[in-house]
Amino acid sequence: MRKRSLLLALSLALTAAPLAPALAQDSDEPDPIVELPAEDEAMNAAKAEANATLDEWLDVLADPPLGTRDIAFKFPLDGWEHIWVDNVRRDGDFLEGQLANSPHSEGYRFRDFVIVPLIEVSDWSYRDSDGFMHGHRTTRVLFSELDPEVVAEIKRDFGWE
Repeated sequence: MRKRSLLLALSLALTAAPLAPALAQDSDEPDPIVELPAEDEAMNAAKAEANATLDEWLDVLADPPLGTRDIAFKFPLDGWEHIWVDNVRRDGDFLEGQLANSPHSEGYRFRDFVIVPLIEVSDWSYRDSDGFMHGHRTTRVLFSELDPEVVAEIKRDFGWE
């Protein structure tokens, strides 16, 4: 059985989009991943919650409040590698943007343009004018898999402390 991999850049540069461009590598090397089984209950619950609250994110995307930045979403590239996308634009029932991590999936590269059906969104995020990061439900699930220092750094950067 193939495991679904969830992208999480583990080296935080703490700028730009969430766990994305600032963390992506300028080389052909893929960003680090954390692998979880497809049936992981906590991850599936996080994805379901992100899907249930997608309208909140779509409202922000359509009319971002002053100071909003780092608008991004995650989807399963090639059906297995959950990867962040930034520079997002909505076109009907589709989202368009650029890969914000260096992918493991063959045939794709960092900053490639993608078109994704809304139904494939597995997570979303945006940073408000106070610097607080909204969303990132799947990232929170991965905390138990990460070094505590990395978790603390993410929490500080995202305003979750």
